[in-house]
Amino acid sequence: MKILILSALPREYLPLKRLFPAFRVVRSAPYGKFSLDLPGKEIILVETGMGPGAVEKVAREELKAQAPDLMLFSGFAGGLHPDLSIGSVCVVTSTRHVEAEKRVIFHFSEEMVRFLYKNQVKPVLALTAKAPENKRRLWALVRGEPAVLDMETAWVAEAARSREIPFICFRAISDPVDRELGFDLQDICDENWEVRPLRVLKTVVKRPPTMWAFYRLWRGSSLAAKNLCLFVASFLELPSEEFGRMAAEIKLERK
Repeated sequence: MKILILSALPREYLPLKRLFPAFRVVRSAPYGKFSLDLPGKEIILVETGMGPGAVEKVAREELKAQAPDLMLFSGFAGGLHPDLSIGSVCVVTSTRHVEAEKRVIFHFSEEMVRFLYKNQVKPVLALTAKAPENKRRLWALVRGEPAVLDMETAWVAEAARSREIPFICFRAISDPVDRELGFDLQDICDENWEVRPLRVLKTVVKRPPTMWAFYRLWRGSSLAAKNLCLFVASFLELPSEEFGRMAAEIKLERK
């Protein structure tokens, strides 16, 4: 089986590479790409960068060569429900753009559902925005449904659905619903949503309290990365026959 794993940022996948030291470097620029062989599985891990433009471009390039047996997105998200605390690992069961009504629904086999439940992975709606949004406003928008906020899931789901590729998305909460970032992400990123150290420094000099906001996010994302990658590793290590059945039965439907 060929499994394509996409992650926006190194911080989201580095613990996974430490869990599997056999990962080989395929390329290091402009974004990292790595490969790993497990029994019955060929795994390609690709860094995409943040945001819809970056993830669409990388996904399109990777899918040109060969359609994988499973595409997996693994990354952070903001919580939009009080039950989703920092470090909670979630599986996306539906996704839509923030201002859209129609969703992409994920259908899993009973075997997959049992595996997710056993590992305490929480089912969520993923609301995908083009830029960071106010989480409290979105919490009201979803009317109490367990949900997360990200910038990529809906775009990748549409790409997978249109090509009939099984797709699954795992997210870990880096910042909960009652905590906004405390800074404007656009102040520290360029037009491609890449974090620029000089912009971070300028932001801290101009507004010293943002240092505490950066530290809180660093701590939250550290726990999120650890829990997320431990779970993804356990998923990848499933026996190939069991893994293959689960992957083959993932279906995406637009409603």
